[in-house]
Amino acid sequence: MILHVNTSREWRGGEQQLYYLSSGLKSAEIPQLVVGIPNSPLEERCQQDGIPFYGLEMRGEWDFKAAKQIRNLCKSQEAKLIHAHTGHAHTLSLLAKRNHLKIPLIVSRRVDFKPATNFFSRWKYKHKAIDYFLPVSMKIRSIMAEAGISPEKLITVYSGIDTKRFHKLPSADALREEFGISKKTSVIGNIAALVDHKDQETLIRAISLVKTDIPFKVIIVGEGKLEKRLKSLSSELGLNEKVIFTGYRTEIPEFLSLFDIFTLTSKEEGLGTSVLDAMASGLPVVATRGGGIAEMLTEGKGALLSDVGDVEHLAKSYESLLQSESLRDEFGAFNKNSVKRFTYQNTVEKTKLIYFSLLGNTIHGLGQK
Repeated sequence: MILHVNTSREWRGGEQQLYYLSSGLKSAEIPQLVVGIPNSPLEERCQQDGIPFYGLEMRGEWDFKAAKQIRNLCKSQEAKLIHAHTGHAHTLSLLAKRNHLKIPLIVSRRVDFKPATNFFSRWKYKHKAIDYFLPVSMKIRSIMAEAGISPEKLITVYSGIDTKRFHKLPSADALREEFGISKKTSVIGNIAALVDHKDQETLIRAISLVKTDIPFKVIIVGEGKLEKRLKSLSSELGLNEKVIFTGYRTEIPEFLSLFDIFTLTSKEEGLGTSVLDAMASGLPVVATRGGGIAEMLTEGKGALLSDVGDVEHLAKSYESLLQSESLRDEFGAFNKNSVKRFTYQNTVEKTKLIYFSLLGNTIHGLGQK
């Protein structure tokens, strides 16, 4: 059995990736158990799809009681491998395993900041009980190697998406009516949490510099602690009629159908699967080179890329695509084909190979299909 550990109370990119992986393992008849926060969105999705879930309240990464419960679960369920999917899950799983359990531990790494250099961080990242880290981009792999983690323990496994979800997008008419957007108005869209590293401040400042006669709106889909500040900035720059904040929304395919251009201006980004969703939807992309974003995109063919924080260059990129429908169509078609490299099926298959490489003769007990 594979024991997954996830400590998030929200539904974000990492939880979507765990859901895809669990679904793939279920199809391959590989026994698994997802350990997560009770009554979380992850529990709801697992229950809907018949994926075994164990609710465990995990209060921070130094919750020794939770770590002991994870260790006991491994023993009672005869787990063959632990896969940690969040930073706190990394610590808890390591506390659970340490020298007590002789089973492999792998850790997915989705953020692109360098691990700290204090004692606890060195213990967490360089402990011999960790068999592999699975960074979701080459950028993250490079950062971890620079931090002194052995390259032999780093295997890049790109995040993936379900491209079939975007083969035929639903109508955006209801959204156009809701936000008062005519079909003659182009839409630049951003889907991301309103937090510092997503850097919508740079997006808003870049929009204030755009010079074009083409009518356009900017829609920012998401919620977060910076919402008030970003709305205030938009007002200060005279963009109240130009920039629309939707808050948290679930109808992502409808928004992608509404957008003419997708944008992500992050300072840091493990990979950024919202970009993959946009590519699968046939959208051109304007983005920064933050984290692993550039690894998904091809400059000048499907996307226009800028350095992090470069508002002037971003503004020129928006202008270029707003003013050329043919360029948007060309970029969108390229992205729709290029994104095939990033399917969740590829992610599942590579992860399974890593499991199999660690489990040796026990592989036959996992139901390889």
